[in-house]
Amino acid sequence: MKHLHAIVTAALLGIAISSSAQEPRNFHLTNGNGMEAVISNYGARLVSLTAHNWNGRLEPVVKGYDKAEDYQHDTALGATLIRFGMDNEETLSGKVWEVVSSDNQSVSLRYMTSTGENGHEGKLNATVTYTLSDQNALDIDYRISTTAPTSLEVTNGIKFNISGDMHRSILKQHLWIDAYQTNTCSKQMTLTGTLQRVRNTAMNFTKPREIGERINETANGYSHAFQLRHPDNMQKPAAILFDAQSGRAMTVYSSEPSLLVNTYGKKSCAISLQPLHSGYNSGLERVDTMLIPGQVFHGATVFFFTTDPPLIMRAK
Repeated sequence: MKHLHAIVTAALLGIAISSSAQEPRNFHLTNGNGMEAVISNYGARLVSLTAHNWNGRLEPVVKGYDKAEDYQHDTALGATLIRFGMDNEETLSGKVWEVVSSDNQSVSLRYMTSTGENGHEGKLNATVTYTLSDQNALDIDYRISTTAPTSLEVTNGIKFNISGDMHRSILKQHLWIDAYQTNTCSKQMTLTGTLQRVRNTAMNFTKPREIGERINETANGYSHAFQLRHPDNMQKPAAILFDAQSGRAMTVYSSEPSLLVNTYGKKSCAISLQPLHSGYNSGLERVDTMLIPGQVFHGATVFFFTTDPPLIMRAK
């Protein structure tokens, strides 16, 4: 495989954010196949990502803003989303994170909260690392510790449209999810623990289906948490998304037991696939969402792109 040189550039986002030791910067990552990602330390967010279509053309596959200041009004988009403390609110997407390290294909960002922030009695130390591998995968690695006990939920705010056209509907894209059950989810991304079978419902993606096939049977599109069948095995895909027109497929791997799928309404041009550290492990034990001093939470998500879709996604 021919390796192309990549240059990591750091540029000011050009937005006015509250004073910080770190300035907002963008980091451009490129893998050996020409695939590109832009990561910002404002919210530890994915700003843009390209992937090849069936004839080798690179196209955008995630939602993002052209003007950096627009993120101030939509801080969750593409960001690292962490809920913690007594307030259990997501606040770090609006913060400027410290840059720990960066190279051609990877960047590590860190944020340490102050005591009392978000109602947390201690300090939370969060690190996220984005890596764009030569296997055409975007790897996201989370490591979090605390100085006082706190509930914790970590995921991403990325919105995908793998067609390559951010204005095209996703309803014709095919989705497969490795889940026989859903888990009721609150607005705070807290799962109730009540599992419901997906059989004979609009939530049944155990076989690939067009996203729009049954979306009108939902109240307002998909916004459901799926209990994964292989919650402790990152070798097993959690979900696969396929766009026939571009020939592009995206496989999601996750260390977490649940996957929140959100289409943002019934006539959407984007979909989120958000792993959640909630639900049940492979032993059917409820996952503990508390983090205590001395522990290090470690989570990982992989978005793998190909134009050779897995067999399960190919039309017979």
